[in-house]
Amino acid sequence: MGTFKSNKTFFASPALIPVIARDITVTFANDGYEVHSDELVSGGYDISVTKGGIFKAIIGMKTALKIHIYPANEAIQIQAGVGIFGQQAIPLAISMLIFWPVLITQISGMVKQAKLDNKVMDIAAETIARETSRQSIPPAAPPAPRKFCTKCGKENTPDSLFCCACGNKL
Repeated sequence: MGTFKSNKTFFASPALIPVIARDITVTFANDGYEVHSDELVSGGYDISVTKGGIFKAIIGMKTALKIHIYPANEAIQIQAGVGIFGQQAIPLAISMLIFWPVLITQISGMVKQAKLDNKVMDIAAETIARETSRQSIPPAAPPAPRKFCTKCGKENTPDSLFCCACGNKL
């Protein structure tokens, strides 16, 4: 077995990488994971996400995810993956020889870890959409007050003193 690995390119400004890294870190930390983030000289980030102690490692339920975010020309490249051999080799050997029921928990752990790749990509997509919409929509200017004639109902320019249709004083 190799690794579960997701690789995706987001066509967005690499300036968003720190915001994406922060959102991924905060989301997983809020979900009870232990998260370690390192900023790279290249402008990217390496993020390690783990959950579970020694007991969960023995039965194959320890969660471990490695995330690499880096600039790629005018885009953002994100790789998220779990090494099955690195996390599951010892528990797999034990379960095959002695505790075959533990194999069920290992399979469950592997499926759970595979879903974490998708969660990383979803967080990145949501962050990019949110930040892009913030940058592209200029703040709305307050609407200019409108003046309507009380006699004929005609709309006039805000600086009008008299109605342009009937001449009534506004």
